[in-house]
Amino acid sequence: MSDPRSARGFVIARLPFGNTSLIVRCLTEQAGRLTFMAKGANRPKSPLTGTLDLFYLADFLYQPARSGEMHTLREARVLEPNLGLRQSYANLMAAQYFAELIETITEPGTPLPGEYALFAKAIIYLGANAVAWRAVERFEQRIVHLAGLGQAGDLPQAFHALHHAVPKLRGELLKLLPG
Repeated sequence: MSDPRSARGFVIARLPFGNTSLIVRCLTEQAGRLTFMAKGANRPKSPLTGTLDLFYLADFLYQPARSGEMHTLREARVLEPNLGLRQSYANLMAAQYFAELIETITEPGTPLPGEYALFAKAIIYLGANAVAWRAVERFEQRIVHLAGLGQAGDLPQAFHALHHAVPKLRGELLKLLPG
């Protein structure tokens, strides 16, 4: 059995697994996109209770999987809960859309310093400012550039070139934004 590893990152998705466990997806700078099994995280006395909410920045200690992509989460320590995001439904939706974009174009377990830095800046921005269409457009342009598609101006065309579908959340977000 290999030694536990640590990584710092954002919780970008969480799914219930059984009655007391969670599957948690995180974006980390060091290890890229990781998926954790957080056993017993929903138990009242679990040390993970309250540490795995969406867009929390945390330090994670995990046991790497022997095979596959599902690692076992041992510990999580919240560094920044990014509570400013929760003041606006549109900002929260924008953060979720940005997370879905990154998940769509990245491979699990691959270090992503550029994507991580872009996402971290976006979360800080959304925590302090009301989301605007220009910010969403800028994020899309940067993520397309980081994916190696150059200066593609149209996200749907760029995603079509990658054989990916644009996340459906984009349409819902656009309806919320003025203009």
